[in-house]
Amino acid sequence: MVLNAVIVAQSVNDSINKTIEQRNLLNQIADEENSLESVRKYYEKVLEDGSTDYEALTNLGVIWQQKGDLEKSLGYFEKAVKFHPQKARAYHNLGILNSIIGNLDEAVVNLNKATELDSTSPNSIRQLGIIYLQNEKLNEAIESFNRALRIDNKDTESYLGKSLAYWMLKDYNKVLAVISEMQSFGLRFNRMELLLADVHFKKKNYETAMKYAKLDEEKNSSKAEGHYLLGVLYEISGEKEKAELEFEEATAIKQQNPEASLELSINIFFNAEI
Repeated sequence: MVLNAVIVAQSVNDSINKTIEQRNLLNQIADEENSLESVRKYYEKVLEDGSTDYEALTNLGVIWQQKGDLEKSLGYFEKAVKFHPQKARAYHNLGILNSIIGNLDEAVVNLNKATELDSTSPNSIRQLGIIYLQNEKLNEAIESFNRALRIDNKDTESYLGKSLAYWMLKDYNKVLAVISEMQSFGLRFNRMELLLADVHFKKKNYETAMKYAKLDEEKNSSKAEGHYLLGVLYEISGEKEKAELEFEEATAIKQQNPEASLELSINIFFNAEI
């Protein structure tokens, strides 16, 4: 569940930063540089004597998720929802956590509830789309991304998610159509050229694929999958020496970083900074 963990971790940072700005008392922890542990102790103190403080409950939920104690995290989110049923953020985080522990049905219910409570933001319904995408429920993912785009027709991550869903369905013409629509608003996502290169490769438009693969390599020369795809394209075009150089570069990167992949995956795009 790499994607979900990354997104919740970002939620931790965002919510804690926001809370630090809002609460003067947290500024007193300057000696410890507002460490996660200091914030945790602060919020646990806030909850003493039966308090149901919303910020304390939700922030402790994300803190314990980041620390790896999902049972404690779940307990805090459930309390946040129980005591503050009109707050969208608690449902949002509870939905993400349920997806991490494999409760997809609960994730769907909570993220839809968060969207209902905060109907002007695409965040929760987009997150549901990402969860569907990760679980290979591709039609449901597309529907969720479309809902997010009806809220914000310039939501880059929803265009990206929709593109990847069609890519996984091997409907490459629709991938190109979604990216074209996104570009009409002047939007792009990180490593867009890599996805375009792969789509045109799959469509056997090798010259166009080569153009995009070279553009990606210029910006991402330290990534193995781009070198590998470019090597395959050089091999198809009969440029054996160039192909061997690209394969060697991809292998060298893989040896230095065993977690590097030669194949494209959704994590390449959603784990990058967009």
